[in-house]
Amino acid sequence: MQRIKFVSLSLILGIAFSISLSDFSHSADEGTTTLQGNVVCLIPDYESGTVKPVTATGPCSGLPPHQHVFVTNNAVYSLQGLQDGLMKIQQSPNRTDIKIAGKVQGSEQTAWVLFVN
Repeated sequence: MQRIKFVSLSLILGIAFSISLSDFSHSADEGTTTLQGNVVCLIPDYESGTVKPVTATGPCSGLPPHQHVFVTNNAVYSLQGLQDGLMKIQQSPNRTDIKIAGKVQGSEQTAWVLFVN
């Protein structure tokens, strides 16, 4: 009886593990959205304690460290993600009417975040 319980439990755990792996492998492509809009740099103004929104005409890697937002016709997204993806955006000279792919999270009540790879 003990052996049957052990085999049954092992089988159930094995099936659950294989299902979770198949869900994980497909979840990388699910939820990826391509948005079109403008990248805006939020340059800090330390004297006034505010930020200055700037649509850069070239790479902004020479500017002080700052945050980027992506403005579409419908919403404003905070850009987050891996360093490589953010560096591509920061070093790109194209900032207006571009397409960025990523995973969108958030809501109207909180905020929208676009995670780029």
